[in-house]
Amino acid sequence: MTDHQNHPRPNSTADNKRTDGHEGGSFHGIQADARILTITGWLTGIYFIIELGLGFYSQSVAVISDAFHTFSAVGGILIAFIANKVAARRAHETATYGFKRAEIVGALLNGVFLFLMAGYVMYMGYMRLGKEFELPTGIMLLAALGGLITEIISFKLIYQSQKNNINMQGAFWHIMQTFVGSILIIVAAVIIWLTGYTDIDAILGMTFGLVLFWASYKIIKDAMDIFMQAVPPGVDMPAIKQALEDIPGVISVRHLHAWVLTSNQNIFSAHIQIEDFNEAERILRSAEDLLKESYGFYFSTLQLERQHRDLGADDMDFANG
Repeated sequence: MTDHQNHPRPNSTADNKRTDGHEGGSFHGIQADARILTITGWLTGIYFIIELGLGFYSQSVAVISDAFHTFSAVGGILIAFIANKVAARRAHETATYGFKRAEIVGALLNGVFLFLMAGYVMYMGYMRLGKEFELPTGIMLLAALGGLITEIISFKLIYQSQKNNINMQGAFWHIMQTFVGSILIIVAAVIIWLTGYTDIDAILGMTFGLVLFWASYKIIKDAMDIFMQAVPPGVDMPAIKQALEDIPGVISVRHLHAWVLTSNQNIFSAHIQIEDFNEAERILRSAEDLLKESYGFYFSTLQLERQHRDLGADDMDFANG
């Protein structure tokens, strides 16, 4: 009979919940983000209707195009809002982690949406190059000014949340898209007014399309890393292994795993071989504190044992490589 059968194994279920309004995915943070998304969604949606009306009134292709960019931002915010609502649902017996990863699904959809919009902007710019068309600069400037006011308000609301939440980042970049679109309309309108060079509209639009490609790539990559349960950025697994093994009474550590549940919620698990089960409680608490305070893990599960068992899963144990 092995030692782990003679002794109950202490397990850590350290739930290191944050208490601030945005980080850690707390329900307070989720509700605050939902309010932000609601306000920015209404602001952007109302302005979309106004800008579309200005576009059709003036027959300005540039303004109509920017209106549809604004509509894409509304769609992006809506995706983020739905994901936020789903993520707020609590864990239960058939979803033991809850639905927190809905935020990552929302971020992935937003990233794909941004990628498609980037392709559309590039195509539209290419098709316009070298073609003569009339652009009423007064209407363009009016539409851009209204857009800037709306987008600046939205930026102020969403900026802090998007720093630590990949789902909110997706919505943020949709607003950024419309903000830059408004700036480009102003620049294009001024150049067209001064020089009559209408190709500048297409050139600036295609340049912005490249920025959107970069933003969409980053969001999609981050979301896919989470779905693939990659080690969180900035987490040094060999260093954590060494730090755990430096705890007095620890012989070795195997089957270390670290992954991201959702934004700002990193999870950790490991098997820790110890010398004496009389020291189990001290070792367990030391390991928990180390993982929480030094490495910022939201939740950890640690299995203490006298001897490491062959679990038939060495292909998932980097420490055994």
